[in-house]
Amino acid sequence: MNDRIDRLTAIARRLHGRLGLEEILQAVVEGAADLLAAPRSSLRLLDPSQTKLLAFCRAGTPLHEDPTMEFRLGEGLVGWIAANAQPLRSSSPETDPRFAPRPGMREPMGSFLGVPLLAGARCMGVLAAVHPDHDRFDPQDEQLALLLATIAAPHVEIARLSRLTRVDSLTGTLNRRGLDDVFPELCATASAPDAAQPVSIAVVDIDHFKHINDQYGHAVGDEVLRCVTARLAGALRASDAVVRYGGEEFLLILPALRLADALRVADRARRTISDPPTVVAGVAIPVSVSIGVAERHDLEPRDALIARADSAMYAAKRAGRNRTEMAQ
Repeated sequence: MNDRIDRLTAIARRLHGRLGLEEILQAVVEGAADLLAAPRSSLRLLDPSQTKLLAFCRAGTPLHEDPTMEFRLGEGLVGWIAANAQPLRSSSPETDPRFAPRPGMREPMGSFLGVPLLAGARCMGVLAAVHPDHDRFDPQDEQLALLLATIAAPHVEIARLSRLTRVDSLTGTLNRRGLDDVFPELCATASAPDAAQPVSIAVVDIDHFKHINDQYGHAVGDEVLRCVTARLAGALRASDAVVRYGGEEFLLILPALRLADALRVADRARRTISDPPTVVAGVAIPVSVSIGVAERHDLEPRDALIARADSAMYAAKRAGRNRTEMAQ
């Protein structure tokens, strides 16, 4: 037991470092797997609506073939933990009446242990561990998991709130403050070393978005915005980013891309928006975007770069919309 307390202390010290949210969560799941001698552990956080547990990170191979699987509040073992803010330990989880079977499970769950991450009395997530053998977790394991969750919860909450100031609440993309924090090179001055690095941006505007809001309502318009941003993000590289810059206007940040390559990436993103149509509440809604792309000139201020891309986007609008234009 003393050895495990020493390892728990080491995890606590690591969490006091300057870590981002993903780094904190990964330290927690890896620590849980180590402390509990479990081949798999995961940490799920409740979404902003407090209705779904989203898979954020894990240690070990995912138990399900779909690692992004979500659970509603109250659904399954992890959903029960989140709804009741109580730990749950089971030596035969698949026979538990709270168990929610899902397709694509790689192997049976012999033992399960899950504990809530609490912010005061409110549950903000669930830390869980799974072992293929029965009777692997005992009350001491449960106490250690609860202690780890108690230590980690304030760090997770602070990092989560910090992120909320940088992220658009509707779409989950970066906002303008997030742009400054995550891509400071776009604010580089002529003397800064990052100023010489190639970077391109694209300004993306949804065509006839007012018409969508007027015809289908603002709730549908909000869902269209979420669908558009998801498709944009899916068309980009891991090093790129989507920024919500205005109501229906977005920036694509494309580091290390020259203009011709950036144009190809942006046009691929444009095609993903228009085909297939966006479906909201069973209704297929034609959605397209107009895009302007610009590469940063030597010593060019960020606002000037965005203005050139914006002008190219308006040129795409004038040319008939659903087009990608290159800035001069």
